[in-house]
Amino acid sequence: MKTITKIATQKKAGRYSVDLDKQFAFGVSESVLIKYGLAKGRELDDALIEQIKHDDEVAKAFNIAINYLGHALRTIKQVKQKLTEKAVSEAIQDQAIAQLKNLGYLDDANYARHYVATKKLISPKGPNAIKMDLKQAGILDDDIEMALETYTYEEQIEIAQKMATKFANTYKRESTRAKQQKIIQALANKGFSFDIGQSVISELNFENDDVTELDNIKRQADKLWHRYRNVPLSQRQYKTKSYLYTKGYHRETIDVIMSAFESES
Repeated sequence: MKTITKIATQKKAGRYSVDLDKQFAFGVSESVLIKYGLAKGRELDDALIEQIKHDDEVAKAFNIAINYLGHALRTIKQVKQKLTEKAVSEAIQDQAIAQLKNLGYLDDANYARHYVATKKLISPKGPNAIKMDLKQAGILDDDIEMALETYTYEEQIEIAQKMATKFANTYKRESTRAKQQKIIQALANKGFSFDIGQSVISELNFENDDVTELDNIKRQADKLWHRYRNVPLSQRQYKTKSYLYTKGYHRETIDVIMSAFESES
């Protein structure tokens, strides 16, 4: 048996040094000090000393996690990664995380619900992108699906429409067809389904008027006609027309532009 001969505060708040038989033996957190009722004059056997040290490791891991959780909601996977960075053993991690879950500090289902709600308002994303984010964060599929049930079809349409309007301005120099395709692709990149993209395109008018469509094709055709200036006329015509087709312009509009170029040649 060994006797506690001194307990002193350490520089770090909430930490204490314990001397046994007038020699430093170990440090403990305040929670462990209270849990075991450590006080000067108390006798400890080797088994109890090891248990105290073990519980202190758990307490240190718990405190690391609490500080990490103080900045934002975290998942179990994220907390485990943080503890791993701090060289906490897996066995200690599991015990600390069990305590955090029991106290309600760690709840992956709650994290998923909050994440979905946030992504409707801040840096909006569609369900597919949110699902990928939550998977990477370690959330189980069932919790992800339950959280995504709160993201209604109507909300998806409303958010996608706002995004699509911004994308339409980005692609305003494209043909109507190319602009629509790029809007759908941009929405898909943000995590919205193809069906949502198609619905948005059909509900909102993103068609260029005749003047804009003609200005856009003329701008692109001028560059192409100049680019292929050193090839034979027939190839120059073919290459210019082919490229304009791929950009979504109608044959009639292309023919109008090409007739003007050919008359100048």
